[in-house]
Amino acid sequence: MRKRIIFLFTCALGLLLLTAPAALAFGVNITSIDPTSARANSTAGFTVYGSFGTTPLVDQVPQFQLIQGGTTITGTTTSYVASKASVTFALPGSTPLGAYDVRVTQVHNLLTYWNLLPGAFTVLAPAPIISSTNPTSVVAGSSDLTLTVYGSYFTSGGGLLHLPSARVYFNGAACATTFNSTTVLTAVVPASALTVPGMAAVIVLNPGFFVSSDAWSNSYPLTITVPTPTLSSLSPSSAVVGGASFDMGVTGTNFMTGSSHAVVRWNGVDLVTTPDSATHLTAAVPASLIAAAGSATITVRNGTDLSAPVSNALSFSIGNVVPTVVSVSPTSVWAGYVKDDITLLVNGTDFLSGAHVMLGTTEKGTTSFVSVTQLSVPLLAADIASPGTISVGVKNPAPGGGTSATTQPLAVVAETSDPIIGITGADSAWHNSPVTLAFAGSDSQSGVQSVQYRCPPAVSSWTTGATYTVPVTTQGTLTVYAQATDWCNRVGSASATVKIDTTDPATDALNAVRVKRNKNATLRFRITEPADLSPRAQVVLKVKAVKGGKVVKTKTLSGVAMNAQQSYSFKVTFKKGAYKWYVYATDLAGNPQANIDTAAFTVK
Repeated sequence: MRKRIIFLFTCALGLLLLTAPAALAFGVNITSIDPTSARANSTAGFTVYGSFGTTPLVDQVPQFQLIQGGTTITGTTTSYVASKASVTFALPGSTPLGAYDVRVTQVHNLLTYWNLLPGAFTVLAPAPIISSTNPTSVVAGSSDLTLTVYGSYFTSGGGLLHLPSARVYFNGAACATTFNSTTVLTAVVPASALTVPGMAAVIVLNPGFFVSSDAWSNSYPLTITVPTPTLSSLSPSSAVVGGASFDMGVTGTNFMTGSSHAVVRWNGVDLVTTPDSATHLTAAVPASLIAAAGSATITVRNGTDLSAPVSNALSFSIGNVVPTVVSVSPTSVWAGYVKDDITLLVNGTDFLSGAHVMLGTTEKGTTSFVSVTQLSVPLLAADIASPGTISVGVKNPAPGGGTSATTQPLAVVAETSDPIIGITGADSAWHNSPVTLAFAGSDSQSGVQSVQYRCPPAVSSWTTGATYTVPVTTQGTLTVYAQATDWCNRVGSASATVKIDTTDPATDALNAVRVKRNKNATLRFRITEPADLSPRAQVVLKVKAVKGGKVVKTKTLSGVAMNAQQSYSFKVTFKKGAYKWYVYATDLAGNPQANIDTAAFTVK
C-alpha cells in the first residue's frame, strides 16, 4: 500500500496543492471491509477496518470511495474511530457489477493522505422485483403460455463479466426469456408446466458471476385454475325404459385428464368415467338408472375433488320407444293446394297417444291418434306450398320417445296446366234486351276453386258467379271477362263480347220527286244512329197517293249502312198525280225508326 501527503500552500494565485510522500509520523490505511459485497440497487452500511486519524481540529473525517475503471462511488461516513469507520454506500440499479477498489482519503494538518485496498469490494447483481404479471391466471391444460413479467431492476446481462440477462423461473423451472427492458420480461411457459391446477410461483433471477452472487426476486403468484367444463351433447341422449346397461358418450370442452380427471355425474351421482380426451368422456350407465321413466340431469365435475367446477347440465330422457314409419297415403299432393281438405294417413309401428306427425322438421300438433299403427293429420296450404319432397316421420311423446329413425317421402308436385273457362250465351248479334251468359270452369289436376266474371262499367271488379245477365243500361259493344281459379291458385281466363242497342234509328227523306210516267225516279234517304251502335238497318220505302193514301210502290232494302246518304231508283208505272214517299227503318237490334220521314212525289 502506498501513502502520499498532499501539501496546500496559499499564494497570490490561490491554493496550491502539492503531493509528497507522507511522513512516518502520520498514516491512514485500510485493512479490510465488512461485508465485502452488496447488490446494485441498494443502500448498504459497511464497516471499514484500518487506521485513521482522530485528533480534533487536526484530522478531518475520512472519506471512502469505491472505484472500478471510470466509475467512482463516494460513500457517506457516519462514524469512525482510530481502527474502524462506519460507511454507507448508495448503489443505484445501474451500478456496473464486479470488483471495486476501496480507497480512503483523510486530511491531516491540511495535508491529504490516502490509501487503496485493491479489489476488496464486489458489487453484485441487483435483486429484481416483480410487481405484476400478465396474465395473472391460466386455465389448467392450456397450451404454451406467453407470460409478461413487470417489475424493476431486471438486468440485461453483458458488461465486463459478460453475464447473461435476467431469466424467469416458473415453479422453479427456467423458462425461455426475452429481455425487453429493465422493467419488462417475456417468458414462454411450456404447456407441460400448466397441467396441474394450483398456485404457481413466478421468480426472476438476475445472474451473478458466481452462483452465490445470483440475485433472486420476490416470488409472485400465478393461479393455474381448474377450467369449468362445458357439455354440448350426449350420445345417446335417451334410453327406453327397462333397457340394458350402456356406455354414454359425453362431448364438450375443458375436460380434465390424468389422475384427477373429469367425472360424469347422473343426477349428482358419479358414474364410472373414462377420460378419452379433453373433449370426450365415456361413462358407464347401469341398467338400474333407466328402470323407470323420467329424465336425468347429466353434468361433469372437473376432477375427483368434490369442490371442482361443474359443467352446465344436459337432460337425458328415459321413456317411450322410438316409432317406425312404413308408408303414407296419399303419396303425392299438388304444390300450392289451398283447399285444406287433404288428410294424410301415416302408417307404421309403436305409435303412442300424443304422437305427432313430423313434416320435415315441423311437428304437427293437429295429429290424430288412430291406432298404434296409424296416425292422421290434415295438410294445410302452408305445409305444401312449394314443389319438392317432404320427409314424413313420427315423434312419440316424452319421456323418451322421439322421432322415428325412418321416414317416408311425400311428393309435392307442381301443376303443369291452367284451368279452362268457357263462356256460352254470347253471339255476334245486336240485342235490345238483356243477354244472359253462362260460365263453366274445368281443371284436370287440382280442380276448380272458383269462377268469376266482370263486365265494365257495370261490374268493374271480379265477381264470383256461374251466370251474368248483361243489362241494356250501357249500349255498344261490351266485353265480358271470365276466369277460373284452381285449388293451386292457377288462373285460366276467357272473354266474350255482347252488343247492346236500344236506340231507335232516325229516317230522313232527302228529296222531292217530279217525274214523268214510265221514267225512272230516284229516292234519296239517310238512316241515322250513333256510330258505335247498329251499323246497318232494314229500310222500307213506300209511295202513297195523297188522295186516299193508297200504296202504289213498296221496296224493302236490307243491310243499308247507317249514317250515309243512300238512294233507290225505279221506273214509275203508276198514273199521273200527287203522291208522297215514306222512309221506314229497323236496326240490327230490332229497334224501329223513331220517326217516319216523307217527301213529295209528283208524276207528270
